[in-house]
Amino acid sequence: MFHAEKTKRTAAGILSAAMMLCSCMIPNAATTASADNGDENFGEALALSLYFYDANACGTGITDGPLTWRGDCHTYDGQAEISKAENFNSAAAAIMDPDGDGKMDLSGGYHDAGDHVKFNLTIGYSMSSLAMSDYLNDGVYADIGCMDHFAAVLKRGCDYLMKTTALDGSGSVVSICYQVSDLADHGVWSSPESQTYERKTYWMSAGNNNRKICADMVNALAGTAYVLREYDPAYSAKCLKYAQAIFEFAKAHAGNEQTGNGGMYGNSADSQDEMLISSAWLYINGVADMPKCIPSNQGYSSEFGSEYDGYLYSWDKQYQGYCWLMYKATKNEAYKTELIADYNNQGGFSETQYNTKWGWGNSRYNCAVQTTALAIADGDKDSAYAKGAKFQMNYILGQNSYDYSFLVGYGDKCPTHYHHRAANPGTGNPKDDTAAKYLIYGALIGGPDGSGYQDYQDSYTYTEPALDYNGCFALACSGLYRLYGGDPAAAKPVLEAASEINSSYVFGSGAVQQEETTTTTETTTTTTETTTTAIETTTTEPVKPQTKLLGDVDLSGDVDVNDCVLLARYNTEDINAVVTAQGKINADADENGVLESEDVTRILQFIAKLRPLGAGA
Repeated sequence: MFHAEKTKRTAAGILSAAMMLCSCMIPNAATTASADNGDENFGEALALSLYFYDANACGTGITDGPLTWRGDCHTYDGQAEISKAENFNSAAAAIMDPDGDGKMDLSGGYHDAGDHVKFNLTIGYSMSSLAMSDYLNDGVYADIGCMDHFAAVLKRGCDYLMKTTALDGSGSVVSICYQVSDLADHGVWSSPESQTYERKTYWMSAGNNNRKICADMVNALAGTAYVLREYDPAYSAKCLKYAQAIFEFAKAHAGNEQTGNGGMYGNSADSQDEMLISSAWLYINGVADMPKCIPSNQGYSSEFGSEYDGYLYSWDKQYQGYCWLMYKATKNEAYKTELIADYNNQGGFSETQYNTKWGWGNSRYNCAVQTTALAIADGDKDSAYAKGAKFQMNYILGQNSYDYSFLVGYGDKCPTHYHHRAANPGTGNPKDDTAAKYLIYGALIGGPDGSGYQDYQDSYTYTEPALDYNGCFALACSGLYRLYGGDPAAAKPVLEAASEINSSYVFGSGAVQQEETTTTTETTTTTTETTTTAIETTTTEPVKPQTKLLGDVDLSGDVDVNDCVLLARYNTEDINAVVTAQGKINADADENGVLESEDVTRILQFIAKLRPLGAGA
């Protein structure tokens, strides 16, 4: 038995010393950069950005996937109860519940942001934005060697959108689940893998439709159909079938159903902009006539109505996206003229000042306006429009007075106190500021606004990432890569060194390249003989499994202060603090399944002979 107060004081002293040593060992941050230091690596940044979607994946197929720290979660969405569904159309029951057990499969898709609600609106918007980034920049993901990853991201999003849509035997929409979970999620701050709270489902049908959400779904599906038309023709055709069905449903049924959103992504009944993008995508796919809407004097008049409010491309207003698509498809100068007016309306860009006028999640809006500037530049990298956009992105990626890259995992230094439950479960209370447990590679966070920046967990306007953020980032970064280049191969050593990334994961096949020697025996039997053929596949020598030794974080065979320093650095997201899979098992000093500062304390107490390691000790 030991004296509790003495233990606390002793452990605190050792921990303080260890933390001081740890801080000395963290590499110095880069000096404040400026535009004179050259451009950031747009190819590397774009490749890294796709990993954010893996971080926000929901459902199955996550365990043993591209991220070592994520696992299957909310699998009980696959057993959603019809009796608890809001506004469920009974006509959809046989479609969504073919075995009649009263449950339906709504698993999969993506969490929206730092929370775990699934909105068809933002999944649709982000998938459409990703598809636009590829369409506007002529196969950019194939160029940077990330086509398989890009396709996997789109497919997870579109698989979910199709799964939540009930089509009858004639291929017509009966009902759509547009949201899974609600504000109840915001009362639970923990990793998604550990959550069991009730997740309600919310539905729309002909009598209570939401045309805006439908159009966002169409845009994701039709955009994906186009960019994957050669990569996976069968999947492309399936997406296009659903896109056309949902578009016809949206045209026939207006509405603004929003039950359950609790003010999250609250939207008006104005859906003209999203419906115009749907028309554009279907035209680009060759299954619809050219949209008749040509903007003039900052106004749009179409079969869906007339509207314009001068706002930028966002989850709520998307007219500029319509112009991007149609200018690329037709080269009609009227679309470019409109984009110039829109760009000027947003204040434009200089090459010396980062534009922070948009407030909450400013970086996403800045990226949206960058995309408009690049569309106006139309391939001219020397134009003021293109150079202004480039300056803004260089700022986001690290050339700023904060010395931070606001794309997490890119560059020498990035924020660590971001608002994201999966990567930063912390104490279970978002107001208890903690450094994130995992580096959430590729996530664009809000970044500075007009009043500055706070690297604080609960300052979500600065530190939260979201699906719509990364959609806007992809649009801008892909355009900048097309104009100015950048080495996408530079992402590889970053990913290989990251403990959070399973760099051997193979996108597309879902297989993992095993570093081992295997011998498979194949037996063929005929009526006269049995032939056995040995097929040997040789790769590298397998790594021998380590023996579990609690506290031995660095696998040295001893438990000493070096283990404390390494774990403290790892917990504070020092990207150079690499802890192996066995090291993480050993580091869990109290065997509670979570790596946290308490584990550092427990190891220090053990070294000081004050307390044994292990559960219950």
